[in-house]
Amino acid sequence: MTSELPDSSTPPLPNSQTSAVVKRLYILATFLAVGFSMIWLLPKSESMKPSRLARNLPMQFASFQGKKVSVTGKELDILAKDTEFERAGYVNLDDPSQPAVEVSVVFSGKDLNNSIHRPERCLQSQGWNFTKQRKVVIEGALPDGSDLPFREIVCQQSVKLENGKTIKTMRVQYYTFFGHTAITEDHYGRTLQDMKDRLFKGYDQQWAYATFSMPVTQIYADQGLMKGPGVFTLEQTEKMLEDFIRQLAPHVVDK
Repeated sequence: MTSELPDSSTPPLPNSQTSAVVKRLYILATFLAVGFSMIWLLPKSESMKPSRLARNLPMQFASFQGKKVSVTGKELDILAKDTEFERAGYVNLDDPSQPAVEVSVVFSGKDLNNSIHRPERCLQSQGWNFTKQRKVVIEGALPDGSDLPFREIVCQQSVKLENGKTIKTMRVQYYTFFGHTAITEDHYGRTLQDMKDRLFKGYDQQWAYATFSMPVTQIYADQGLMKGPGVFTLEQTEKMLEDFIRQLAPHVVDK
């Protein structure tokens, strides 16, 4: 005796269901086509709105004295040709024991993707290991009294000296991006802001990627390399860097 097995094949859909599926597919295809076509409708501008960060860093403000630092040829070769730089080192004349603050600003050109990028990539490629990362907000630092957001990176690196000895170094770096009106420490937030401004406000904008950094000298004291009033912990270094930014901001950020 043989038993009849159930038919495992899928029965054909009724004409009404087939028609509904085709209709949904057609709507989806139309929606995707319209969505992708919006790329070509984004406004194009012949010129960019300038960053609200000033083009030139002041060489003297409050108790700080600055000195221009040249940009290396390697950086110039990597980034787009219309990228602009501003870099300086600052010492505190009222307290010479404080480590120097290095300020570096990169102004984007038309080719934004090859002008500025996430600094984490560069630091890691240079051999720095990250020990701390967080968002920092310096309250009331801007000329209009609003807050100034930053991304903090604390990193360490082993350096081999000419005598063959290897020492450890540590730096604190704060960075953020200044657009035409917006300021954000988030790389992807910057990209989203760029898209929104271009779509809804009809302009491209220049971004200035600004970094502020100081060495943490406590690490040298821990290795027996220095002592005295110039030794500062990580927490002290963070505070000095934030105080420096708070004093510099009114001189370089438009309201």
